[in-house]
Amino acid sequence: ACIPMLSSTGAPTVRPARVHLVDMFPRDSPRNFLFRGDNPVSDQTFNLSSLLAVLREAASNECGVGLPEEFQFVDMSLENLSDPGYVEEIRYWQMHPEEGRLLKWPLLGSLHDVQRSADRQSLVASGKWAIEGNADHLLERLSMTRSLLQNTTSPPTVIFAHCNAGCDRTGEFIGSYMMSYLDYNITTAMGEDCRQCGRCPNYFASNSLGWWCLTLQLMHNRTGLGDCLDAFDCEPLGDCVARAPTHPADPCPTIARRAMRNDGREVE
Repeated sequence: ACIPMLSSTGAPTVRPARVHLVDMFPRDSPRNFLFRGDNPVSDQTFNLSSLLAVLREAASNECGVGLPEEFQFVDMSLENLSDPGYVEEIRYWQMHPEEGRLLKWPLLGSLHDVQRSADRQSLVASGKWAIEGNADHLLERLSMTRSLLQNTTSPPTVIFAHCNAGCDRTGEFIGSYMMSYLDYNITTAMGEDCRQCGRCPNYFASNSLGWWCLTLQLMHNRTGLGDCLDAFDCEPLGDCVARAPTHPADPCPTIARRAMRNDGREVE
């Protein structure tokens, strides 16, 4: 379903400072967009028109681009049942399927300290570094996100990826996307995660970034990612800070110079 450009009504239900344009396609004349942000439900209300107003502002301010007149909207939720607004978000899309669709992709991150693990090779090979296993489903979900973004046969698409704070699970997912498709090394992915949220991803998410960096290196022969073990310092199960974070020369997202196929193999 496609929705027209809606007029904003009501206060934003997201924090605009945590909403950012991550990627767009095609780069020279974008029609599809990937944004990140925090919980779009406030006071048990999901306000799509105010959310879209914040997305339009971010696209304009960060890259000088506008959203299409009509587009299909994809709400990519990384939340779980314990998050505020979880049920309200589901209910909204059940009641308004003509306005878009909801993807429920809960992330839990990693309990394994990637810097101190004595069994990195095995954990990377099995994907059991993630609490849920299967490398937190990052390979298939990142690939699906990239396919949605690059699809030019369907109507224009606007994707909004979020968790509750827009920092931790969103930081894991978007930081992994940056390393996979924007050709960022881990210090740049970590630096952008910290900058875009206003704080760095927590222990569970930062360690997941380290594990995903190793997964790209060891399982997909990726180079140029830097030292996967030297991008952050974390308190046990707590807050993290970036070590010597770097940032892209142009904060406006660029089309990847390196891409991965759906099977995880690199496209030359």
